Amino acid sequence: MVCAVPQVRILQVITSLAGGAGLHAVQLARYLDPERFDVWLAFGSGYPLDAAVKAERLPHVELRWPRALHPWRTVQGSFDLLRLLQRERFDIVHAHCSLAGAVARPLARLMRRAVVMFTVHAFAAHERQGALKRAVLGGVERGLDHCTDRYVVSTGHYRDEMIARRIAQRDRIEVIPLGIALPPLERSGPDARRRARAELGLDESHEVVMFSGRLETQKGLVFLLQAWAALVARRPLARLVLLGDGPLHQELVRSAASLGIADSVLFAGWRDDAAALLVAADLFCLPSLWEAFGYVLLEAMAAGVPILASRVGGIPEVLAEGEFGRLCPPGDAPALAAGIAAALNEREALAAVAEKAKAHLHAQHDVMRMVQRHADVYLRELGRT
Repeated sequence: MVCAVPQVRILQVITSLAGGAGLHAVQLARYLDPERFDVWLAFGSGYPLDAAVKAERLPHVELRWPRALHPWRTVQGSFDLLRLLQRERFDIVHAHCSLAGAVARPLARLMRRAVVMFTVHAFAAHERQGALKRAVLGGVERGLDHCTDRYVVSTGHYRDEMIARRIAQRDRIEVIPLGIALPPLERSGPDARRRARAELGLDESHEVVMFSGRLETQKGLVFLLQAWAALVARRPLARLVLLGDGPLHQELVRSAASLGIADSVLFAGWRDDAAALLVAADLFCLPSLWEAFGYVLLEAMAAGVPILASRVGGIPEVLAEGEFGRLCPPGDAPALAAGIAAALNEREALAAVAEKAKAHLHAQHDVMRMVQRHADVYLRELGRT
């Protein structure tokens, strides 16, 4: 008689389901083999992906903590997580993002019942902070190493930075590039482009530059608007489309008005069809000030759209140092304006780059490839390989 191998019970804990990090956690819950893995999600609510988790009936628990640090609600959410860990037994607790990582790892280690993993989507300490805050957060990151069995990062750059920051040793860091559910080929054809533009109130006469993501300081959108102000006076048919929402929304709207560019900037808000709308763009721009990977770059590649992104964090590795898209310095509005103008003037050359990027995407960044590599790590950590 053959005994059934018990499922591996995994808890994916994340601060919230915002952005690429949220989608990554949902992908693991959605696509890991249900015959072998029983995957739960625990997250702070308030983002569009919450509805998808509920609609798909993925096992989940909503925590009361917010994305932004709020002492009392963080305590409440931490108690929610503690009760979950007391009530349910998991083989692996896999944390994502700074707040969830800072709470879930010590709690899981305290319970002494699970392998503890942490995916670094971004460092809590970064160069745009004051020296004292950066030192304190860096110390916290190093201190939490004692509560962590295995790290996962999406680029070799972040692995090397973890080692340089003395957060962890190389042999405990796994590099697994992010993956995307590859869209049907017809999504990026000429008819799809026309439909997407019509959905946004645009036509073929417009030169469309697009951003998609959370409207927050990290994304460098203040500099993008400054660059746009320098550019649009010479290109009256240019339109900047910002897909997404976030804490800087109203500030960015006011900034666009004060720069005199409100008529050429479309704040499209959160869209369930954001990935499909990328095909409307002549250029995708990600002007981040810091970034571990930039998941949305994969969505732009899938749409066949040329890319201009900041030379920060893992982005140069994702774009193969310019082979799959152009790079520009972060926080530099004049350089960003020049980069956008050059890209719009060289569409034929960049179209060939975009096609090359799409082929690379299909070869290296399929979501099931990414999920299988996580499955291999989980089983290896539990000694089941």
